[in-house]
Parts: sequence; C-alpha cells; structure tokens
Amino acid sequence: MANRLIRYDTALLRRALADAFGGLRDMLLLALVAVIGVAWLRQQMLSAPPDAVWFAALAGPAGFAWQRLARRRLARLAEHSPVAAAALDASQRRAWLIVAHLLLGLPLLIAALLLGIAAGRPLTAIGLATAAYVAGTGLASVLPMLWWRPGQRRSSPSVVPPGRRGRAVIAMILARQTRGVRRPVLRAGLLLLASFLLTVLAGRWGGGLPTPLNFALLLLPSVVVLLLATRLDAALLGFLPSAGYRPGFVALAVSALPAGSCLAGITAFLVTGQGPGLIALLTLAHLVIALINVARAWLYPDRTRSSVDFQLQLEAAGLAATAILLPPLAIAAVGWRFWHYYSHCRAKRWMQA
Repeated sequence: MANRLIRYDTALLRRALADAFGGLRDMLLLALVAVIGVAWLRQQMLSAPPDAVWFAALAGPAGFAWQRLARRRLARLAEHSPVAAAALDASQRRAWLIVAHLLLGLPLLIAALLLGIAAGRPLTAIGLATAAYVAGTGLASVLPMLWWRPGQRRSSPSVVPPGRRGRAVIAMILARQTRGVRRPVLRAGLLLLASFLLTVLAGRWGGGLPTPLNFALLLLPSVVVLLLATRLDAALLGFLPSAGYRPGFVALAVSALPAGSCLAGITAFLVTGQGPGLIALLTLAHLVIALINVARAWLYPDRTRSSVDFQLQLEAAGLAATAILLPPLAIAAVGWRFWHYYSHCRAKRWMQA
C-alpha cells in the first residue's frame, strides 16, 4: 500500500482497537453486543412495509457527518503528524477520502439493499441511499466555504487560574461549548434564554403544522444547544484529575450546559402546554448527551481524543441495539461501563484539590 496516509491511519486504527478493547471483558462485551445486533437486524429485515424504504435516506446525515470528520482528520494530519507532507498531496488526499467513504458507504448500501429487498423495492432503496449519501457529502464539503471567517479561531486556556478554581474550570468548559472565551457564563445564559424563547415561539405558532414538523421545530433550539454542549476540551479535561479534581466535579462541569438546556426546554414546553410524551423525549435526549459528555470526560486522562471517541461510538451503537432487544441487559451494561469510566478517572487523581 503506497499511500502513506492510508498506512498511517490503518496503524492508528489497530492501536485504537487494542487500546479501547484490549481486555478480555471488553472483547467479550463487544462480541456479545455484535451478536445481539446481528440477530436484531436479521429479525427486522425479514419483513418491512413498502414505506420503510425511506429509511435509506438516513444515509444523507451519515455522509454529511462522515465527510466533516474526514475533512477535520485531514486537517489535523496536515498540521501535526509525521505524514504532514502526504496530507498536503492532492492525490493522496483523494485516495484517503475514497477509502474512508468506502468504509462507510458500502455497509450503508448493503443495509439499504437488504431493507429494499424486505420492503419489495430494492432499486428504490439503493438509489435513495446513494443520492442521499452523495448529497450529504457534498453539503459537508460546501458549508465550510460559506462559514469560514479568518481570525475567528481561538484556543481555550490550558492552565487553571488561581482562586475560585472550580468556578474557573466550569467557565473554561463553557467557553469551549459556547465558542467564545469572553464572559462564557453570560454567553451560556443568553444561549439558554434564546433557546427558551425560540421554543415558546415554535409552540405558539407551530400548532397548525403537521405533527412531525411541529415536533421538529419544538426540539430544534434544544438540539442546537446540545450540539454545542458536545464541544469538549480533551486536553483540559485530561488534566483536571491530575490537578486534584474529583470525577464527580468533572461530571458536573461537563453536564452544566445540557442540564440548563433541559430545564429551559421543559419550562418552555410547560408554558406552551406540550404533552408529557414530548417532555420525556426532550429529557431523554439531554440525558443521553450528558452521559456521553461524562463518559468522554472520565476517559480523556492519559487517552487521546480519537481513541476515546472511537471507543464510545462503538459502545453506544452496541448499547442502542441491546436496548431495543433487552432493555434490562442494556441498563446493566451502561452501569458497568460507567463504573469502569469512573474508576479510570479516579485512578488518575493524585493531588488534593
């Protein structure tokens, strides 16, 4: 394999798998989740209504997210890696992107084909998945050209200032999440206020719209805040335990913005008279994001961002499939994994805060 980018990332992928699932218990859990997932897919693919073919359009968001990740990965390789020269070569970048999209695109097309066969419309499913994937990838390639502004990128501070250390750390985490280092607490408050007001407006004016569109408008402000809340500073969070901060404080700090967003959304739903089902859905979405943030923060010490995110993506997919089939088993697995994450973070704490 002559392409240095592909060889380099292949080696890193092997090391990430060994790092994330090196223990026997981790491998057994991964195998169990894989077996359950395959069994569930086989059961679901046996029969499906004709309208189920529209699920193939989910390849669009997948292509969008994958293209964004690929572009960011290439940018990192060009800035800080032993293969920076190769990452700047146009032909090697194209080959790397082709391989990256084949790794995701082929399984998605196979899944779309199986769905189409079960629904009796295989050609429609393949065409829809292909068009959606290409559209998502193209959109992810065009948007950075529209959003980019010179001189806007700022790095968050990496040293905890003296005095009121806990509040300062929370402010630094909020600065990363709100995309600004000036008055991050005030920015977070204004963001939550805007989310509340927009949700109230959507509830007041969206009553005449179809139910799915009305739900989408009601949830959109909270979804935007949740997307911002997933922005975490891996270097800062990896440093906190060694500076004496407890895992509980770290969990509280990374969950502050999702918790505030959940409170703002629930208040807006109560003001506009929304039902308990939608409130429960909103709460569940915020809880999931908060738990993912906590898991990432507890695993970052002595780990790279890419290896942590890769591990959690695999575990989240497996737990989602398990929850559909056996919810009690999924709950037990979540509890066990979070105890593992907590133990990892606690083991890195050596100073007294």
